[in-house]
Amino acid sequence: MAAKSRTRKSARRLRQWLTGVIILLLFINILVLARAAELITFPGEASDTTLLREGAMALAEYYESQAGRLGLERNTAVREALAKFKFEVSKASDPEAIAYIIGYYGRATGDVMERELENRRREAVLAIINSDPKTLAVTGQAMITVSATQDGRINVEDPARVLSSQAVDMIQKSAALPGLLAPIDIEISGGKANVITPRTMQDRIRLLRDEADSLRLSLDELRRAAGYSSLTGQGILVSLYDAEGGFSKDEVVQEKDIRDIVNELFAAGAQGVEVGGQRLIATSSIRSAGPQVLVNQRPVPVNPVLIRAVGDPEVLESSLDLIRNSLKRWGIRVEVERLASVTLSPYRTQ
Repeated sequence: MAAKSRTRKSARRLRQWLTGVIILLLFINILVLARAAELITFPGEASDTTLLREGAMALAEYYESQAGRLGLERNTAVREALAKFKFEVSKASDPEAIAYIIGYYGRATGDVMERELENRRREAVLAIINSDPKTLAVTGQAMITVSATQDGRINVEDPARVLSSQAVDMIQKSAALPGLLAPIDIEISGGKANVITPRTMQDRIRLLRDEADSLRLSLDELRRAAGYSSLTGQGILVSLYDAEGGFSKDEVVQEKDIRDIVNELFAAGAQGVEVGGQRLIATSSIRSAGPQVLVNQRPVPVNPVLIRAVGDPEVLESSLDLIRNSLKRWGIRVEVERLASVTLSPYRTQ
C-alpha cells in the first residue's frame, strides 16, 4: 500500500512538473510572438517604426535649421512644406509609410527651399538692375547674365554695357548671391528689366528630372491605392465561418455578406482590401456561384473566407460590430484579428 501511495505521489508530481513546463513554454512562445509583432519592447528599446519616425523628424529639423540659416524661416512656401512633412510623418503608422514620406515629402521640402532660394537671388538681382538709372534710359533691348565662376565669384555679363559700375558692384557684392548655381538671365526692354527662366539646358534638365521623380512617386502611390502594387501596413484579418452544420442560404457566407464587410472596411478608411488572396480594385466583382465564392472571377477558399485590410486596426474592427451582430443570429461567425503588419498582394490579371 505504501509503495502504491509513493507511486501515485510521484506520478502526480511528474504531471505537475510537466504542466509547469508546458505553461512556461507557452508563455515563452507568446513573448516571442509579441516581440516579433513589436507589441513588447524592453525598457529603453525602440521599435523600427519609432526609430524611423525619429529619423524622419530629425531630417525635418535639419531642413528647419537650414531654412533659418538661409533666412527662409518666414517664407510661406517653406513653412508650409515643413509643416506638411512633419504632419505626414506624425500620422504614418508603419515603417514603409514613413520611408515613403521621407522620399516624397523630404525631397519636396528640399526642392521648395532650393526654389525659394533661387527666387530670392533672382529678385535681388532684378531689384538692383531696375533701380539703376541707366536701366531706365535703355530704349531698346539688352541682355544681362549673372553667373558664378568656379571659384565662387559673381560674374556679370553685360555685352551692351547698359549697367552702371555701381550696379555691377552691388550685384557682385550682394549677400543673396553666394551659392548661386544656375545663371540668372535678365532682359531689359523699354527701360524695365525682367527675369528670363529657365534658359539653360541644365535648368531644363533639372526641372524635367524633378518633374519625372515627382510623377513617379505619385504613380507609385496611386498604384498602391488602386490595388496594382503590394501594400504593407498595420490592419486586420477577418475570418468568416459558415454556421456550424448550416446548409441554408442564410447560414452560409454569401456574396452579400462579403460585400457588406468590404464596403464597411473602405468606409472606415481601409487603404486596401484583399478577399481570399484576391486584391480588390475599382472593377472587382464578388459573387457566389453555387457553393463557390468568386472574387475577380476566381474561386477563393471558403469557411473561412479570409479578408485582409490595411488601415487603423481599432477603427476597422469597430466598423464591423453591426455586421458581426447581424450575422450572429444566423450562426455565421465573424472573427477579427488585429495585425501589426499585413501585406496585400497586387491585383493579378491572370
